[in-house]
Amino acid sequence: MKSLFQIITPLLFIMPCVVSAQAGLDAALNKGSAVDAGAFFASRLDISIPGAEGTMSSADAVQALKDFFSANLVKGYNRAHLTAPQNGRAAYSLGDLYTTNGTYRIYLYFDTEKKISEIRIQK
Repeated sequence: MKSLFQIITPLLFIMPCVVSAQAGLDAALNKGSAVDAGAFFASRLDISIPGAEGTMSSADAVQALKDFFSANLVKGYNRAHLTAPQNGRAAYSLGDLYTTNGTYRIYLYFDTEKKISEIRIQK
């Protein structure tokens, strides 16, 4: 039987990586950097943002997000919710993106490799 120490110790090494990755994504959205956010994109993802919709490559999604950020200068981002994957469902995050044209809600869905597989931005 494993001791509690043997169970908890690996988690102490894994959790900072997860928190660090999410912090990096939050920072990218906070400064409105599509390129930095693109580092967290899956190779193909579904995107639904004002001005762009469909399934596209990571590079095309970065360009669509750049266009969105150019038209809506980012003032800040606040993550409101983050879930872990459970019962066969992907992890997701939602937050508010504050721009010069108002507040948008961002929904991010993650695949099993913790890469963004879907992004939705709605007013």
